This record gives sequence, C-alpha cells and structure tokens, in this order.
Amino acid sequence: MRTILILWAVCLPAYLAAQIGGQHVYEFLNLSPSARIVSLGGVNISTMDDDVNFGVQNPALVSDSMHQRMSLSFSSYLAGIKYGYAGYSHTFEGIGSFHSGIQYINSGSMRGADEFGNLTGEFSASELAWYLGISRAWRQFRYGANLKFISSTLGPGYSSVGMALDLGGSYQSKSKLFSAGMVIRNIGTQFTTYTGAPREGLPFEVLLGVSNKLKYMPLRFSITLTNLEQPRLIFIDPDAPVELDLSGNPIEPRNQTADQIFRHGVFSAEFLLGKSLRLRAGYNHLRRQELRSENRAGMTGFSMGIGIRASRFAFDYGFSSFGLNGRLFAHQFSLLYRLGN
Repeated sequence: MRTILILWAVCLPAYLAAQIGGQHVYEFLNLSPSARIVSLGGVNISTMDDDVNFGVQNPALVSDSMHQRMSLSFSSYLAGIKYGYAGYSHTFEGIGSFHSGIQYINSGSMRGADEFGNLTGEFSASELAWYLGISRAWRQFRYGANLKFISSTLGPGYSSVGMALDLGGSYQSKSKLFSAGMVIRNIGTQFTTYTGAPREGLPFEVLLGVSNKLKYMPLRFSITLTNLEQPRLIFIDPDAPVELDLSGNPIEPRNQTADQIFRHGVFSAEFLLGKSLRLRAGYNHLRRQELRSENRAGMTGFSMGIGIRASRFAFDYGFSSFGLNGRLFAHQFSLLYRLGN
C-alpha cells in the first residue's frame, strides 16, 4: 500500500495539465467493458461482488469471490462500430487474485482517399488491449494494478503500440454494505507512433467512487467522481461574442459552479430483486451536457439495464443514450459464467 501511494504521488503532477475530449490516443480504453457497467452510467470503481468485469476499471475490486469466473461482452456501438471484452479471474491462495482479459474495438471498413480527394480503396481500423492484473488484501482494504499492452491500427501504414498501467485501491466495511474505490488510470506511453511524430498522451484519469447498499432495502447507490485531475471541464470560448439584452446591456454569464461540479459525477442505482433479477439505471452529467442539443436533451446521458442470474450463469443487458436521435443509442450484452464450485 505504501508503494502504491508513493507511485500515485510521483505520477500525478506530470498529468495535472491533461485535457479531455479527443486529446489522447487509445481513447477506446475508456469504453465500458460490460453491459452492467454501461447501465450504471458507464463507470463504476466501487461496487464489490463477484463480477469480474469491475476489475477492468479498478483492479483492486478483483477478489477471491471472482475465482474461476469468466465473462464475454459485445456492444453494438454508434455508427456501426463494434467492441467487446473477454476476461477471466483466478485466485492463488497466499499470492493474490489475478485477472486477465482482452478489450477490442473494430470500426469496420472505410473508404480511403489521398490529399487530393482521389479514392485509394477501402481499409479497416481496429484497436486491442490485453489486460493483466493482480489484487491483494490488507485488512478491509485491497490494492491492485492492471498492466495493459495496446495495439492500434487505423489504416495501411498507420499503426501504434503502447503500454499503460492502472493503480487502484478499495475498501469495504465489515457489514459489506459500504464500499469505496480510488483509481489512477492509463499511466503509460506509446512505444511506436502512427507517423513517426512525437509520442501522444494516453487518456490519463483519476477517479474516486463510493457505493452503499441500504440495510433494509434491496437497493444499492453509487457515486463515481471522474476526471479529478482536471478540475475545470467547461470550455469557455474567449472569442465568443458578448450577449446583449433588449436594452443593449451585456448579459452577465450565469454561475457555472454547480454545473462544473456535477460534470465530474456519475450517479447510479441497482435494484436487487431476489436472487435472480437486477434492475439498473445511471446518469452521466458530463455526457448529457456535452451531447445535448441547444434546446433539448431528452434521454441524453441516461442509461438503463437488466440482469438475470442463474446457478452458474449471469446475463446482463444495458443501453445508454448519446443524443436525441434513436440511432444514438448504444446497446451492450454480457454473459458471465462460473467454472468452479
């Protein structure tokens, strides 16, 4: 634990100037690995149970409850893009809980053209990351790390290879009703760049989350704070024209403090109906504010899902809205299976 805290302190200052929104390579690492996480708003680093997919976003959540659990996930994403995740966890007594998985994204076939607009034929783009993680326990805490080997091909002659590290910690109360997590994600670099240009930054992020299950109700709430390394998430255009009222006086800009704070938050709830049925809902305020139209937002930023559990199997479905158009819904399906007893 002391070593992890020292690494956090050393690595964090180098990334404090990081920006979000298309400023990094390997952005597919931010995609949700499972339908359950999709339905919980797209990110959750504090829920502790037997779902091996949570280890992708927080390696410290992997525990012996996930022993010999495997998962398969597939998503029908926007614009015909397909992505998915496959993972497995195994615990070795006295050593720790390990997990490994592969995350991929395939953007399909596209038509290429040169700088003069002449068509050069079709090409495909795909990216892949192989995860290898370990988690260990210390009293009521757990600490862990993910090592990610990344390969990206965006067309003929445009490929890149890199590596990233996630560091995570988690805590669970003795009653197991409350849990918390903290993660520093995507500390890493490119080994080779797409065009031989200088290396680009990875989507570095600091997250903090809490989950709490009500004692006398089958309901669990979660709050996840994202992009803590970047306090300001609202872009203010210095060249934007000044708005005037009907009298010609400048309109003072509204107070953006509350919006600024809530853009860091992802809120979710999970209803645990008996042993077999789960209903889930989530809200991502940053996604809603960035993708809404000027006058309407609709379901943008909201997500929902359902989970069904059997003796060895669990099936999850989740969808999230990225805009008013019904074609801007992303759907994801996951299947979990327990190999051992």
